[in-house]
Amino acid sequence: MKATTTTTAIASAVTVLAGLYFALPTLSRVATNPFPGIYSIIDPVTGETKDVLKVKPLLGEYVVLARFTGHGPWTGPIYAKVMGDSDSYASPPLFQQDRMVSALSLGDMGYLYHTPGNSDSRVGPSDTGYISNIASFGITPLFHRPLLAGHDERGERGLHAYTPGTAERKVVVSTLNYSPRMIQVGISTAGNPHNAVDTDPLHPYMSSAASCCFYLPAQAAAPLEVKLEYRWLPKGKPEVLAVTLPTNSDADELLILVQADGTMSVEFRTPGKDLDLTPEGVKSINGKPYPLPPAAERKTRLAAELLRRKRFLNDISRLRDKAAGESGDVAYQLRYLIDEYEKTITYLEAFSACTGSLATCDKQATAAARAPSQL
Repeated sequence: MKATTTTTAIASAVTVLAGLYFALPTLSRVATNPFPGIYSIIDPVTGETKDVLKVKPLLGEYVVLARFTGHGPWTGPIYAKVMGDSDSYASPPLFQQDRMVSALSLGDMGYLYHTPGNSDSRVGPSDTGYISNIASFGITPLFHRPLLAGHDERGERGLHAYTPGTAERKVVVSTLNYSPRMIQVGISTAGNPHNAVDTDPLHPYMSSAASCCFYLPAQAAAPLEVKLEYRWLPKGKPEVLAVTLPTNSDADELLILVQADGTMSVEFRTPGKDLDLTPEGVKSINGKPYPLPPAAERKTRLAAELLRRKRFLNDISRLRDKAAGESGDVAYQLRYLIDEYEKTITYLEAFSACTGSLATCDKQATAAARAPSQL
């Protein structure tokens, strides 16, 4: 989900450059092995939660899947390892890293830090417990949640025990959670439990990455019964709901919709429908807005993010003052960060003060951010 073209550019800068610390429900923290899980960022303007990394253990190291834009399917794999005491980093630190902090190296792409107790990493603290310094989206505090499937993920990157027939076609499956509860959903055919896909566990008001692959008859056939296998998180027991798919079409994506009252339905995604715009200026899917938190919660998130950006700007401004007269990579990075933080703070302040639609407020805030800095 994206807003207008201009909002996309600003939101991208927002995600790239600062902390997204809003209070989301958490499921658990695993201190002994903190890296496996799913990592997300939040657009402070729309409130949308976007998954960007999925980390799984593999033979003493880790495999990482990525969605660096926060949209589309998982891509990868990227192989990662925990940094040792004698390993060297690609760039000098901005902050003195606390001994409690550990770092996961994604090779040339950058690092993911675990920051227990809001301790300092090389790029600063994060009260979410995690912060990244990754080339595609920069210094960004991340939200973490467990993988939670409880078994090998069915359909993960097309891998499962099912062998499709020649008269079948593959579709991807996404879950859209419009409810205020956490949930994880999978889907299987009634006739063969191996033809199945698990989508990622979801916070309230968010959509999953598209998971591949689920197989359906290539040609329209009799109504097909499928099973939705779901758990309300964090403590719900597995449940099964039998549903009948709508008329088979040539759409290549199946949507599982979890409504605000917890009821569920399945529909094919109509190609091109996600390009429509709602009156607020945000994209829709099959004529419906993407899951977003209520307006009041979005406003609270924006206010919290604005405050934290100002705190981080003060921190890096003090570092700049201490490094006055010095040259090199750290001085350049501090100048760049300060300039970009000032712009995004101006944008968020102007957006917060606006009372119009999302599109109108975006236009006003973008104009303010482009004006000479008043900070």
